[in-house]
Amino acid sequence: MNIYDAKRKKMLFDGNRNYKTISANTLRIKTSKTELLHLTIATLLVMGVGLSLNGYRSVSWQFLAIFVSAFLVHELAHKFLAQYYGSWAEFRAYMWGLVVTAISAIPMMPFKFIAPGAVMIGLSDRSKFGRVALVGPLTNLAMGFSFLFLSVFFNSLSPYFVVGASFNGWIALFNLMPFGVLDGQKIFDWNKLIWAITMAAASGLFIIAYL
Repeated sequence: MNIYDAKRKKMLFDGNRNYKTISANTLRIKTSKTELLHLTIATLLVMGVGLSLNGYRSVSWQFLAIFVSAFLVHELAHKFLAQYYGSWAEFRAYMWGLVVTAISAIPMMPFKFIAPGAVMIGLSDRSKFGRVALVGPLTNLAMGFSFLFLSVFFNSLSPYFVVGASFNGWIALFNLMPFGVLDGQKIFDWNKLIWAITMAAASGLFIIAYL
């Protein structure tokens, strides 16, 4: 066997091993009855907030799906990436968050606040912790800009897509604020440049969609 063949064989072996590692990590996604219960309660309250925007009179399933997905995809992105890194990660509802979200589901409330809970993780690696915090707002940005793009080509669904873009922009913007337990504080502590770029993108998405 010549040197070229040896190197090629090693590259194939390393690639195979990395593929198996990625597959194993991807299949490591786990949940529990407690998480499913907390996530169900939180999702129902978020749906309530969406329905309250029209006084519970009539809200289309398209709007409700876009509205709720902004919350669900954000939280699941945190969970999946954390568990991919080998960490325990499950969604847990906060009592104060459930109460505030429930109050926001009252139609006459002028301000809506959605924060029923968060994904709890156990990562000590600063870079991985920062990436897990970042992936939530990134999913909202990806969804928001996708909705803006779709609104140009599907006139009949354009109002739903524009609302979806605006809401995803707001969710990303709110979570990127560098305060307390929000994603923004974790990202800011990890990488200030990435935080600034993501914050600018979220602000741009919200402003463009709102206008």
